[in-house]
Amino acid sequence: MPNHVTTRIKAPEHVIQALVSDNRIDFETLIPYPGKFDWNGVSGSAENLAEKVVGAPVSENPLLASLQLAARDRADIKALSNDEFEQFVQMLRNHRSTGFFHQMDFAREKWGTKWNAYQSVVDAAAGIASFDTAWSFPEPVIMALSERFPDYDIAVEYADEDIGSNCGKLLFRAGKVVERDIAGSWSESSEDERKRWSDFAYAVKGWEPDDD
Repeated sequence: MPNHVTTRIKAPEHVIQALVSDNRIDFETLIPYPGKFDWNGVSGSAENLAEKVVGAPVSENPLLASLQLAARDRADIKALSNDEFEQFVQMLRNHRSTGFFHQMDFAREKWGTKWNAYQSVVDAAAGIASFDTAWSFPEPVIMALSERFPDYDIAVEYADEDIGSNCGKLLFRAGKVVERDIAGSWSESSEDERKRWSDFAYAVKGWEPDDD
C-alpha cells in the first residue's frame, strides 16, 4: 500500500472552487483523463499483455526491468478471464487514442500521484482545502491550477505519513513555484532539522505525536 500524503492549500475562493466537483477535490476538473476505463481495479495480467503488445518501455532499474520483462513473457491471452480480456482490449484502445492504458497510468505522469484525491475537506469561502493522495504531493495539478489563475498566489503545505520525510511547503504564482522549502533526506538531516520537519508534518496531518 502507498503512503498517504496530506496536502493543504490556501488560495482565493474561486481558485479553490476550480478544483472541486460534487463537493470534493477532483483532479479531473483541471487535467481530465481522456480515455475510458470502467473498472475499479486494474488486472495485472491484462496490463502485462497490453504492455507486451505495444512494446512499452521498462524501468531503468535493472532488477525492476527484469521482473517486468519476465511478467510480460508469462502473459497469455488464453489465460485471461472474460473480464480481464475486456480490460486488455480497452487498454489497447486507450493507448492508441491517448498514449495511456488506464487512469492510473495517466495519473502517475499527469497528476504526479497514483490516484485522484481522497479524504478531501473543502472550505472554499475560507480559501482553504485539504486532501490526501498516494505516494506524493500532486505538483502538476497545482501547477495547472496556478497557470489557470496566474494573478493569484496558491500556498501549499504537504506531509507524508512517514513523519518528517517527504514534506514541505511551496508558493505558486503564475504557473511557477516562487518559493520552495522542502525537507531534506532524513538520514542526512540534523536533529534540529528532523524536529522542525516532524513538527511541521504533524501539524499538516493534524496528528499528535502519539497518534502515529
